[in-house]
Amino acid sequence: MLIKVYLPPYIKSSRLCENGYVTMEEGATLKDLFKLLEVPYPHGMVHLCRVNYEKAGLSRELKDGDTVSFFTLISGG
Repeated sequence: MLIKVYLPPYIKSSRLCENGYVTMEEGATLKDLFKLLEVPYPHGMVHLCRVNYEKAGLSRELKDGDTVSFFTLISGG
């Protein structure tokens, strides 16, 4: 299944395709995505992460076409 991922600029992952998608097995969870992307400190970062623009826990099962967004604490404006 394909998952669209928006990572903040300070997190680099070689698992993410150029177009921002990652391929995962059916039944994968948000925690599995953290491991795959090697996102540091998953318990702290999960509060800054949304699945389809809604809060989600690490046990959230992902579905084909889901969008996972990470937000930073620092933003300008």
